[in-house]
Amino acid sequence: MSRHLLLTAWAFPPARTSGVYRAAGIANAFVRAGWHVTVLTGPAALFRANEVSDETLLETIDPRIDIIEVPLEHHELSTDITEWSRTRARQPEFWTRRRLRRDQREFPEAWYGSWAPPLRRTAEAVHSARPVDLALGTAAPYVDFVPGEHLHAKHGVPYILDYRDAWTFLTFTGKPPAGLTDAVRRRERGLMRSAFQVWFVNDPIRVWHAGEYPGSASVMRTVRNGFDLPAHASGPEALGVPHRDCSSGPLTFGYIGTINFGAFPLDEVVEAWRTARLLMPPGTRLVLRGHLGRTGVGSPQLMAALAEAEPLGIVYEGPVKRSRLAEAYQQFDALLLALPSGPGVTSGKVYEYAATGLPIVSVHTPETPVGEVLDDTDHWHAPRSLDTADIADALLAAARQVQSTTVEDRRRTISSGGRWERTRILAAAVADVEAALDARSRA
Repeated sequence: MSRHLLLTAWAFPPARTSGVYRAAGIANAFVRAGWHVTVLTGPAALFRANEVSDETLLETIDPRIDIIEVPLEHHELSTDITEWSRTRARQPEFWTRRRLRRDQREFPEAWYGSWAPPLRRTAEAVHSARPVDLALGTAAPYVDFVPGEHLHAKHGVPYILDYRDAWTFLTFTGKPPAGLTDAVRRRERGLMRSAFQVWFVNDPIRVWHAGEYPGSASVMRTVRNGFDLPAHASGPEALGVPHRDCSSGPLTFGYIGTINFGAFPLDEVVEAWRTARLLMPPGTRLVLRGHLGRTGVGSPQLMAALAEAEPLGIVYEGPVKRSRLAEAYQQFDALLLALPSGPGVTSGKVYEYAATGLPIVSVHTPETPVGEVLDDTDHWHAPRSLDTADIADALLAAARQVQSTTVEDRRRTISSGGRWERTRILAAAVADVEAALDARSRA
């Protein structure tokens, strides 16, 4: 009988929130390696009701994967008041205080701690029906680690902690988050102590945790994000944008990704673009694509800022469905990689950008670890700082590269970007897990 993975991910397709692509990729990677995979996830109805779903994402999931939705009354996504308790409807402040106390009692994570008991019960039922050989939780939320913790304590099942972010430090600053409690520190310490492996999306986050938990450093791995191939793609070059002659005429710079007010560096982008466009071919534009915030409805401040940018040739053209991603990239001549800055900040988008082969302009501070992916390429234009002049210089350098790029240049950069295809990265991680499990069974 094939090995059985129990994967826990609060958000899983059709949800389109942060981390969904990684969770889906992990599930698919283990199935491709011959595993039986069961996924515990939040109710899809919550994401659908709040317009944070994309039904086309279901097409990316291997049909052999078993998906079990585990209920949770969510403080933001459970918006149907006819399903609320009388206490929540009549006394919302009392309900909130009581709910947060219950969260902390069950697992030290506000709003998600109450998910721990149903996760334990469901994990136990899954294991009883078909013994689990490995449990993996991909976080945040960190309550996703609970099924692995439970099955290890009760049945000796090994577990993997997959960190897409950090629980006890801020990736933007490297400092502890406000309100960090001793309960969280103790829980993380215990989880680390018993983990079979611990995965991180980049080296800075892994190195920080290795310093904090040196006894677990040997089982820590950097398992990067990557880009996902379009459906029915024949190879990793499928996102590559073919070369076209741009030696004259207007250019189109593009950005694809979520635009969060306060996180997306819109002010810096606008001011640098205002300077650079004066030296670019007339009619050159910057096209922004993606959802506005979590729900897709931009705040009044964001909408006002986007409207003010339109006369500068900065236009917002809405989100892109996953199935139309390759087509969207082919409308661009260069890309803008605008990210929140920080020593531990990572982005799945950087891998996708690399796969296009297009020139890339970064808008983030130098310590943001994008260089782990792009540093050995010649189509990455990283400003020395977030000063307007530095970003404008990077934009102009990219424009010059667009105008001078040859067919062979584009072919080479597309080939280089293909190494970041998610299937390749996760296949290596799964092989490492299997080797470690084999060694464990022989010991």
